[in-house]
Amino acid sequence: MSILKILITFFSNTGNTEKVAKSMKDGLTDYDVDLIHVNDVDPTTLSSYEIVFLGSGVYASRIDKSILTMIKKAIPELPAKFVYFCTHASLKLYQEPFKRITDIIKKHNCEIVGEFDCVGENLGIPLDTQLAMLERLPEDQREKAKKDRVQNKGRPDEMDIENAKNFAISLVKNL
Repeated sequence: MSILKILITFFSNTGNTEKVAKSMKDGLTDYDVDLIHVNDVDPTTLSSYEIVFLGSGVYASRIDKSILTMIKKAIPELPAKFVYFCTHASLKLYQEPFKRITDIIKKHNCEIVGEFDCVGENLGIPLDTQLAMLERLPEDQREKAKKDRVQNKGRPDEMDIENAKNFAISLVKNL
């Protein structure tokens, strides 16, 4: 039996998503795994992988456009299976950050076999800008957002990283 060939590709503006991607790779030692920043991926090679993990931070409710660009360049040679992972500063992922990619993937008869999301401290926006944004929120939302900021401090933490690794291991074993 051949060893499963996996690509983990990601965009990370703050390093949070990169931490998650590296932990997933660390968990998949029994497989042939390439960990490549999305800007360094040759889209024509996507079809050589059995599974592609796509990761990004969530920015204004969307993943980085570099992921979408790569997928569009890979058409029609897409792999059969995809996994999504993302980091975000909200305590609950309420957005659909992969929506545009999902539409493309499903149109080309590919399958999304798993999704993992992880809270990450918002390191991409200067503190004074974050505080100014909080002050513009309605009072009830402002208080919740302030509590969320405190709970996000230092994340992804060791537990988040371990959860990402265990997710990847479990998902691939159960395919």
